[in-house]
Amino acid sequence: MKNTKALLEQFDTLTSSLTNKNMVTAFSLLGFEGYDETDFASFKLWGDYLPIADEHPYTETQHNLHVLWEALDRSPLSINVDFAIPLREMIAKRLFKKCGVGFVANEGCRFNYGHLIEVGDNVTWNHCCYIDAKGGVSFDDFSMITEYTKIFSHGHSESDHMERSYAPVKIGKYVKIYTACTVLPGVTMGDGAVAATGSIVTKSVPEKTLVAGIPAKPVRDRKTEGKQYHELNHYTLKDKAFQVEKGE
Repeated sequence: MKNTKALLEQFDTLTSSLTNKNMVTAFSLLGFEGYDETDFASFKLWGDYLPIADEHPYTETQHNLHVLWEALDRSPLSINVDFAIPLREMIAKRLFKKCGVGFVANEGCRFNYGHLIEVGDNVTWNHCCYIDAKGGVSFDDFSMITEYTKIFSHGHSESDHMERSYAPVKIGKYVKIYTACTVLPGVTMGDGAVAATGSIVTKSVPEKTLVAGIPAKPVRDRKTEGKQYHELNHYTLKDKAFQVEKGE
């Protein structure tokens, strides 16, 4: 196995234009052998069969970046965070509508329509989050979602499942969404807002407000101890690993 730095350099070159031919090499580097260009040309994602695919089709590179993101979690290399976190950020920078610096995504995070996701600086997705991006989802700087968070930006008619509605979700800067929360279409979480563990957020949340419950309701102001946003220490790992130190 090549060292981590050399491996990431190879992926940097491959993902700059992730053709079906380059995918053969990318899969081989992840330890998956026996694939050829025709295999990747025929790969179908769940999103390929959804109605919105006609309005927001993947390019070949976007499609392959989705496949690569999913494949990484099925490779032993996903265990090595020194490789996996930078590779996920690399994919995001080339797939998402926007991706800033210091993006940290843990294993098991999944999404559809990555090209409809916007991510600011030093955003964190923890283990096994799900982002339904059909209606558009944005994360402002230093926002973080924790384990098993689910965000939805579309809904269905009760009388016709093919009849869908779409509404963007906006996650403000320095927002915290705790474990197993669900955020529903059209919600905006104001800067510094917090959703308590297990909440289902159905309505927009004001700035610096903590909400909790099903449905989530305002409980109190966020405890900031008088700190300004840039003093809240929203870095995810010790020594600010994988992220970029920034002030106001």
